[in-house]
Parts: sequence; C-alpha cells; structure tokens
Amino acid sequence: MSNEPDRPRAEQPRYEPEIIPPGGRARGRGSFESVFIRVEEGEDGIRRVTLKRPGPFTVALIVLAVGVVVALVFVVLSALVLVWIPIVVAGILFALFSGSLRNAWQRVQDWWRGGR
Repeated sequence: MSNEPDRPRAEQPRYEPEIIPPGGRARGRGSFESVFIRVEEGEDGIRRVTLKRPGPFTVALIVLAVGVVVALVFVVLSALVLVWIPIVVAGILFALFSGSLRNAWQRVQDWWRGGR
C-alpha cells in the first residue's frame, strides 16, 4: 500500500473547438462582412469565433485614419513649439536686460526723491 491519497482523474474537455474550413459553411443570419472578429452563440449554447482578414479598402481606411491622427499630433506639437519660441525669447531677453533695467529704475526712483 502506498501513502499517496487517491488522485482524481484528469478532467476531459467538455467540448472540442470547431474548426471550420475556409468557405465551408454558409453565412449565418445577421452576419457582418466588415467585422474582423465575430462571436456567435448558437442555439446549442456553443460560442463560435470567426476571424476574417481585412480587405484592401479596410486597410486603406485604417492607414488613412492613422495618418490623420499623426498629422493632428504634428500640428499640435508644432503649434506648441510656435507658442513657446516667443516665450523663451522673451525670457532670455528679460534675463539679459534685467540688470540694466533695475539700475535704470533705481535712478528714476532717486530722481523722484530729489536725490542727485
């Protein structure tokens, strides 16, 4: 006698996946030809997943949509750069001339007080 408890048997799959050959089955009711992935649940309770390759028109539309998104991102980034260039230039000019402006402001305040 061994000391191991009785192991339960490995459970067998309850159903096997259905492999449908290309063009082997007629289209079901309410099918959409433009959808890449479709999940149907039949009357028997089994789910069927249908995968379809996109056509050339769909690929062209996807490439066009990606191009439009990239173009919009480029426009937004270039607008941000065009807005920040004058701000950076103004900051540099302010840093360069702040010492001389402070000195000139000090002279104006002295003149108002009646100094020099």
